[in-house]
Amino acid sequence: MKKNISKSIKSLATVALLVIYLNSYGQDKKQEISISLGGPFSYLDYSAAGELVDGNGFSAGLRYSYYLNETISIGIGVEYQTYRSDSKSSFLSGQYMTTDAENEAFQFRYKATNLREEQNLGYINIPIGIQYETPGTSQLYLAGGFKIGFAANGKYETKIENLTTSGYYPQYNVELFAPSFAGFANTDNIKTNKQDLDTDVSYSATFETGLKQKIGSKSSLYIGAYLDYGLNNIYDKKVGKNLIQYNPELPVQLGYNSILDSSLSSDVILISYGIKLRYALH
Repeated sequence: MKKNISKSIKSLATVALLVIYLNSYGQDKKQEISISLGGPFSYLDYSAAGELVDGNGFSAGLRYSYYLNETISIGIGVEYQTYRSDSKSSFLSGQYMTTDAENEAFQFRYKATNLREEQNLGYINIPIGIQYETPGTSQLYLAGGFKIGFAANGKYETKIENLTTSGYYPQYNVELFAPSFAGFANTDNIKTNKQDLDTDVSYSATFETGLKQKIGSKSSLYIGAYLDYGLNNIYDKKVGKNLIQYNPELPVQLGYNSILDSSLSSDVILISYGIKLRYALH
């Protein structure tokens, strides 16, 4: 995460230097600086066991545009974008071999009812694109381009209505559902603390279209629809983890890994779409 933040800071510095350079180069050229707000649909998209509920998010950004002629401009910017998704499963179960506190091998088993995992991400995106707009005071515009995004923060939280854990010892042909201090119990209404969710750099294609209304001679207001579609998997799980993790050193405290770490999910991409408002100064 620290490496991603460092990359983000370097990218912001690059954008700032580029704006200063272009602003000092040829003051007779038409330039535009705009601020924007966008949303509300913004989420992690992936295939998983159960139901995936798309969440809401927002973006806030700054953009610099350089006009090649009256209708075509190229632009670069920086924005902060949030993403949210909920993964819901009515029933999940699993089993795997491990060892207990006395280093004796057994099969840990779990059954989870109504499991829900909420995932939240924050990204710093660097959009680069080209825009076409019609002449006039009220203008139609069409923009397209590319975004590179760096993870700024990420968290997930797990809730389980009921969890049953047990241990099967094949050497004795017995399955234990107690005691709880050994990690075997029936527990209701589990809610974990928020845990870190580390994701990779995101590459996205971006499209935007709408109306640009000039306000006087030096400012404009944009209102349009936009779509950002992720092109790569942002969650590269090196090794599949168990959803419920047995802890032989402290069996009473089970671990709860993200569903993104397990074999129950596939590649993760970022998607955002909705309405975008921009206020621009020429």
